[in-house]
Amino acid sequence: MGDPDEVDDNWLNGEEVACPECHERLYRLDHSPLLDCYFLYCDSCPMRVDVSYYDNTFMTIADALPSQDRTYATLMAALEARLRRCDCAGRFRDSAPRRCHLCSSVLTAISAPSGVDVWPGWWTDETDTASLEEAFTARYFRTEDLWEQ
Repeated sequence: MGDPDEVDDNWLNGEEVACPECHERLYRLDHSPLLDCYFLYCDSCPMRVDVSYYDNTFMTIADALPSQDRTYATLMAALEARLRRCDCAGRFRDSAPRRCHLCSSVLTAISAPSGVDVWPGWWTDETDTASLEEAFTARYFRTEDLWEQ
């Protein structure tokens, strides 16, 4: 076993990536299992939706799945079918390619996007980024009005 002083503080596999088009500095990391939600990204732009495990519509969708077919893939397909379209007319999908927040180009460095989140590179800076994060999340994350009627 390793030295007890060697702490794996990168358990979400975070790493900087660069947009292949505009070279914007971005940060990719695995979705934390400690968060009580799923993130699904638009297949046409950098937007994402945050679906809480406690959302009433989510619970109705999950409970309606046949007991013999309660896989992650089946749950994602059921959620994707019920989510309201993005403002750009794209669809929110678990496997949508992750995109640059600056130019919307596909981030080719993220070849298996399911379960991967993308933030601007400043997210890892040591300075206080609370106001930047608030503006960013307001612009790129939909947390309300998620469902088709």
